Amino acid sequence: MKKVLFLAAAAAICVFCALPAFADYPAMNIRLSHNQPIDSPEDVGAQRFKELMEEKSGGKITVEVFPQMQLGSMREQTEMVQMGTIEMSIQPTAVLMPFVEEFQIIDFPFLWPTREELYRVMDGEVGKKFYAYGEKRGFKTLGLWSGGFKQFTTKGKQIHSPEDFKGMKMRVMPSPLLVEQYQAWGANPVPIEYAELYNALQQNIVDGEENPLQSIAMNRFYEVQDYLTLSSHGFFGYLFFTGLDWFNRQAPEVQALIVECEKEARDLERKTQAENESGFLDQIKQSKIVVNELTSEGRQAFADVSRPLHEKFAKTDAMKALLKDIYEATGQK
Repeated sequence: MKKVLFLAAAAAICVFCALPAFADYPAMNIRLSHNQPIDSPEDVGAQRFKELMEEKSGGKITVEVFPQMQLGSMREQTEMVQMGTIEMSIQPTAVLMPFVEEFQIIDFPFLWPTREELYRVMDGEVGKKFYAYGEKRGFKTLGLWSGGFKQFTTKGKQIHSPEDFKGMKMRVMPSPLLVEQYQAWGANPVPIEYAELYNALQQNIVDGEENPLQSIAMNRFYEVQDYLTLSSHGFFGYLFFTGLDWFNRQAPEVQALIVECEKEARDLERKTQAENESGFLDQIKQSKIVVNELTSEGRQAFADVSRPLHEKFAKTDAMKALLKDIYEATGQK
């Protein structure tokens, strides 16, 4: 009988020990916004962040995800984080550039040799230097997410070299760098909000645009364009960020949990984005659009015209130092 009681007690203790031990997290709700469609890699990552936060906090912390610009334009979402109206957002680096000018270096054309090199640099010490500048403007940046490398789509003319852009109206995000980038290539850049882009292409307000394959495919831009040029001329990075004041007010265990969950969600988002790219390209090729790839000569012509933009837009000593760090880290002269 004693043996039976002992075994029962031991089993009860083992069951108790097997229960997850949650830290004493406060009850809270976190609002996280982004711009991409449901089931896009960004949304997959955002939903994973939600799952992890809720699971690891034992349900004490909940996360509401607002995709597809449900909370306003990209700039408006960024301002909402800065003002504390929402807690977190995932936004393109070009959108954050007016707030943190150092971030625009990530967008420099023909800067990153490969995706792997970019991740290695931005996940390391150089990335930490970048993100520190965001803190000076009220943002706590947790990591760089991937939208993939940008490609050109155009109507009426195929792109092989900068000369082909002469006289073309190209949509850009509201970014001085991107405006001057297309001016340097001979095009007429037209800033247009992302939500209005399909209609602008359809109504011939602009002749073309630049976006990663996932955006071109998921938004069906190929329906209103004639050509896709695989240029991989710039990386379309997203930054996952919170308001610095809000983050600093959280208990250390909450901060640690956010950092841990964002890292795991970021890894999934990057993996999903890379896996989906071939499928996105297949989807685009099934349409009427003609696909071509820049030759090595064409890429060099673009790179030669673009390199002075690096020097021009690395305006401050801090930006010059960051650009130098990237050149050195990626073996560029």
